[in-house]
Amino acid sequence: MRRRAICCLLLTLLLIPGWGSPLGSCAAEDVVTLVPTAPGKPPTQVRGTIVDYSGPTLVLQTTVGQSSIPAAKIDSIQTDTSRNYQDGLKLLATAKSNEAVRLLTEAASAESRPWMRRRIVADLVTAYYNSGRITEAGNTFLGIVNEDPQTTLVSAIPLAWYSFPPDFERDRAARGWMGQSSPQAQLLGASWLLGTSDRSKAIDVLGRLRRNSSPQIALLAEAQLWQTKIVTATADDIALWQRQLAAGILKDSALAGPTLVVGKGWRQLDNDTQAALTLMRPPILYPTHRAVAAESLLQAGRSLERSGKAEEARRVLLEVLDQYGDQPPRQEAEMILKRIAKLGSN
Repeated sequence: MRRRAICCLLLTLLLIPGWGSPLGSCAAEDVVTLVPTAPGKPPTQVRGTIVDYSGPTLVLQTTVGQSSIPAAKIDSIQTDTSRNYQDGLKLLATAKSNEAVRLLTEAASAESRPWMRRRIVADLVTAYYNSGRITEAGNTFLGIVNEDPQTTLVSAIPLAWYSFPPDFERDRAARGWMGQSSPQAQLLGASWLLGTSDRSKAIDVLGRLRRNSSPQIALLAEAQLWQTKIVTATADDIALWQRQLAAGILKDSALAGPTLVVGKGWRQLDNDTQAALTLMRPPILYPTHRAVAAESLLQAGRSLERSGKAEEARRVLLEVLDQYGDQPPRQEAEMILKRIAKLGSN
């Protein structure tokens, strides 16, 4: 508040004759939009200065004093951000992941508000993931956890939602993560070790985490275990998974990876129509999570091809090449496209 008062004083002085023309304006108030209290009701907006946003609580300074707002009641936040941050966010949904890393790193370094810096770093984690730098993504996310152990930024945790090529350094880092005390680190490590020789240990850790006191951590651990059950899952199982995701425990892009797993489950049951519909959700709703979006499109294309919709499959797979050519699913998408072209020429 003192900074804002000084800013307003300077602006007042600049408007007085003899002090010259105004050179700027006071910082805009932060705006916290709350979740509507009932269906059909308009959201409430609260204005002031965000003092802190750690764990499950946001502290807002208003003209009448400070108030605490539970994170579960917050729909969105509007606050002043730097040009580097804005430009970095725009690049998250593009193939310019390394440039996004540079801009977001600079934005985080320049940000003086700890709560906002953590939010920028969460987007930096996504940029690292998009660029294939998983170890850096994981360590950067755990830096947020070290500063804010109850962080609500779970959508940024860089989990493995499909099979990646072996990587010695990444797997070694994952073993270190899984051995840490924080549930976020254990979840992160176990996720990347599910496809390695440490699979049984990872399953044990995820089994414990699915009973974690944090509903978000518990459901993410559960969704990771779904990957081990796809081959044997029934339609009732997958319908249950869908209901769990629809319960509102996970929000926004935290749903991207679990939705991919559900879509693959429908595909395993040869329900290609439901699979394609489900798998199109991540690239449409969460395009900044490029690895998951690309894999979702690949699996949707496979389902469409198998159901005899070759032209629809071709268009979806071309999207992998055109928009996600920097991601691992590109190679398989190219192979399927060649097969479709060959069959179409016969």
